[in-house]
Amino acid sequence: MKRNSQIKRRTPLASKTPIARKREKRQPVQKARRKAQKDHRFRSQAYLTFVRALPCAMCGTTQGVIAHHLIGMWGMSGMGLKAPDSFVMPLCDGPGDTCHRLVHSHGHLRAMQPDWMRQTIRAGLAEFGGDQEIREALTHALVTIEAREST
Repeated sequence: MKRNSQIKRRTPLASKTPIARKREKRQPVQKARRKAQKDHRFRSQAYLTFVRALPCAMCGTTQGVIAHHLIGMWGMSGMGLKAPDSFVMPLCDGPGDTCHRLVHSHGHLRAMQPDWMRQTIRAGLAEFGGDQEIREALTHALVTIEAREST
């Protein structure tokens, strides 16, 4: 529907001339790229191989032993996270109910992980006495376990 009369302003415009705008060629906006975050957690294939050679911390078998990383404690694991390699213990894995699967499914067994890690770390310190990097990481892990357990 068309108006018969124009709407009148109550206050006059500040300027009767339109604002002069520069026409400049704009560069496309570039999104800042995220830098790839470095993984600062301790990783050692030599130590993992050593742990896999140990007997299972729970049942003592030497068949099908894997290096199990700490789960469900101290915020070291979660979706997309894996604990450092210094926080591993030997557990047997394979088909059926294995120690590895039992630890994942039972809370009282997850609570025993610090004891199993202490045994593994002490064996690792005896084995890797000359490797300064592994020894330092294992010592740090042992101190962390003792500090977390005392609180």
